[in-house]
Amino acid sequence: MKFETLMEIDLKKLKNNTKLLCKSYSDYQYKIANLKDNAYGMGLNIVNTLVDNGINYILVGPIKDALEIRKYNNDVPILVTYNVTEEEVYDAINNNITLTIADAEYLRSILCLNIKDDLKLQILIDNGSNKIGIKNNLDLKEVIKIIDENDHLVLEGIYTDLTTIGVEDEYYYHQINTFYQIISNYLGLDIIIHLNEPIMYHKRLDYVNGIRFDLALIGIEENINDDWFTNMRIKNIEKKYGDLEFPNIDLQLIFTITSEVQSVGRVSKGDLVGRNYIAKDDMLVAVVPIGHKDGITKAIEYVGIDNFKRNILADDIDHLIVEVDGGVREKDKVYIVNEERGIYDFLTLLKTNRYYLMSILNRNLSRVYKNDERGGDNYL
Repeated sequence: MKFETLMEIDLKKLKNNTKLLCKSYSDYQYKIANLKDNAYGMGLNIVNTLVDNGINYILVGPIKDALEIRKYNNDVPILVTYNVTEEEVYDAINNNITLTIADAEYLRSILCLNIKDDLKLQILIDNGSNKIGIKNNLDLKEVIKIIDENDHLVLEGIYTDLTTIGVEDEYYYHQINTFYQIISNYLGLDIIIHLNEPIMYHKRLDYVNGIRFDLALIGIEENINDDWFTNMRIKNIEKKYGDLEFPNIDLQLIFTITSEVQSVGRVSKGDLVGRNYIAKDDMLVAVVPIGHKDGITKAIEYVGIDNFKRNILADDIDHLIVEVDGGVREKDKVYIVNEERGIYDFLTLLKTNRYYLMSILNRNLSRVYKNDERGGDNYL
């Protein structure tokens, strides 16, 4: 008998989130969806739901993801952020895909190909967060000079990746200032200048015409603590830099994760349950086929079965063992993540951030899509 653990993705909720975000930030010309990491586990086939509801540009990591998106949508502009091979440069040209330039050496390697068709490029700036990218005015001047002197290289945009939302610290402001100082001589160019989600919490920068959404699209905003110390830090930031602009939008988590009871058995007091739990009394336990490989451990404390919280006793690579009562049966549905058990609870219990959680939560789960306006529900 087959037991399944599923990630169920509601495209109607994705549609609503997308429309709400695009409307709330309509003063940006470019509404860009960051679909790295297979759209954070949602699958790249969600692209048309995004495009149909206001997104007009897509960002991905490797070019293979851009080519996958082209199977679903031939028209939406796509920016690849990872370096590509020589052969993949031609894939970019033939499929209207833009490449990222993070240093002059990489750009020169592209020049060696002597391409005969137009290749669109965007330049990545290191804003002082010490990641990859152009680090100063002179290096940017050199890169733009190389592009300008080649008839088939087209400068489409300049961007950076902010690494803090600047609500509890000042690094956001340092990164914004560094970015501005590096690109200030080129603000008159007719290009895209775009930043990522931290700008959702701050006043609009008049030289920025693009905003990149990532986990906000699937209903997971930055989790800001509501305690006295956090509020004091926020007040200090606002006193120095001006009022923050917290998004007043009601986003919905677009996915649920459910499993099934694989088996129910009785254990006696003193028995070993799993690897390290010793039964304190005679009890019934249920095995659920989800575990470490899916990003789930006993640190989440409980699952939901038959409208009751069931405490997790032990975990392993591919299952959880939970304490149950006589009413639980094989094949009963087990709720891991749903509207009642939100994702923010997981972030606290697993002591992680939203990006890391989504990178591990989706690896081995089958995806089911609901409310697909283009073709009904489907399974992947």
